[in-house]
Amino acid sequence: MQINDDSLRILIASALLIATASCASPPGRLTLSNFSFENAHVQAVITGAPDCAAGEGTAISDFVLPLNGTRVIEGAPGADVCWRSAVEPETGPRTARPWPKWTEWNRAFLSSGRSVDAKL
Repeated sequence: MQINDDSLRILIASALLIATASCASPPGRLTLSNFSFENAHVQAVITGAPDCAAGEGTAISDFVLPLNGTRVIEGAPGADVCWRSAVEPETGPRTARPWPKWTEWNRAFLSSGRSVDAKL
């Protein structure tokens, strides 16, 4: 069998495509635990963007994580998970308090396919 230039290019391109596909990272996962707060109001964003702001193409989750509770958030290929929690002021009646006030964003770098354990 004789291999011409076109056949060789197709063979090399196919090998590169297979090698690239096999190197693609599976989605990572964040295991988020609450060992500190009675009920923690949490927002999580799955994003590939450099900032954690929700935008087009991001998956957003808003949930309450009870004391000693754990939530597993599956990432997406090439994306990270950002999360923040609401902080309730200690003083004044609830109706007079600004709600919710959020912590800064935390980011779990999952785009390489790794799993991360984090605590609120």
